[in-house]
Amino acid sequence: MMSNVTIKDIARRLNVSATTVSNALNGKPGVGKDARKKIITLAKEMGYQPNYFAKGLVSRQSYAIGLVITNIADPFYPELALGVQEKASESGYSTMLFNTNHSIENEKKVIEMIGSKGMDGVILSTVQQDDPNIGLLNDLGIPYVLVNRLILNPKIASHIDSVALDNYGGSYKAATHLCRLGHTRISVIAGDMTSSTAIMRTQGAKDAFLEFGITIPLKWFVEGGYSKDKAYLAAQAILKQKDRPTAILAQDDNMALGVREAAFETGLKIPDDLAIIGFNNINISSLTGIDLTTISQNQYDMGIASAQMLINKLQHTVRPGMSNTIIMKTDLVIRKSCGYHLNGYV
Repeated sequence: MMSNVTIKDIARRLNVSATTVSNALNGKPGVGKDARKKIITLAKEMGYQPNYFAKGLVSRQSYAIGLVITNIADPFYPELALGVQEKASESGYSTMLFNTNHSIENEKKVIEMIGSKGMDGVILSTVQQDDPNIGLLNDLGIPYVLVNRLILNPKIASHIDSVALDNYGGSYKAATHLCRLGHTRISVIAGDMTSSTAIMRTQGAKDAFLEFGITIPLKWFVEGGYSKDKAYLAAQAILKQKDRPTAILAQDDNMALGVREAAFETGLKIPDDLAIIGFNNINISSLTGIDLTTISQNQYDMGIASAQMLINKLQHTVRPGMSNTIIMKTDLVIRKSCGYHLNGYV
């Protein structure tokens, strides 16, 4: 139920002007630190809730942002969405979730819908390299931030705000782990090679293999599209080969689970016959019996950072024309799926 407490009620209690209360609650200058704290504290005590509808009529803002993802069933996204929603809500914005199902055409429709609904901005985790919808966003004048994505063309990237992972470094760590365990026959099941995540993860693995003097056959680099089913089918084909790999690096945990199913169906034991490493450290990867060695990233923090970046743009707290990129660190999480617990590194 909407609170009936108004800014004037708070001003009357503190014997200050309604303008002072409004400035304090909206983070505007002209209010002392102690006075601002006192106003915010009393507003909470009185149960004050801003009327964003009325506020929007004055400011011509909707106080709504969009979050666009590729696959709503992917376990990577809930924590990311939670981070976006909580940070947005904290700043008075509601969040609408949109799913593209990996389709550029669907992405276009979503962006057009966001524009037609007058939403204030959008966070996208769907953008591909040379994505035509970047131009659409610019044409429509919709403020946007990329999350878990980078545009690798420096001329375009210099105008785009992004929050991404150190995908290159994370994949380098994963490949190095397998090499240090003594594996020389390693397959890589990549994500969507039109995305920066898959491109950088593939390059990180290749550079690690090169450093260890390991040559991987091209047929063992397979695109899995971040799909568990596609990874399962790819692993089935690879593991039936006479001279099969002894380890598989899957570029996300969802695909690693598909590889795991294919290995069991082929009669292979993990990690005795096949080592598997994933990427993302989703919740299910730590379950007993799965024990997936993986690369950890904090999806929740990525969500918070991307929402804050967009809100800063919407509230004009950054200089126009300035772009910002945040690269978040990765960590190797060693469990049992690669066999390190048995013999360590060679």
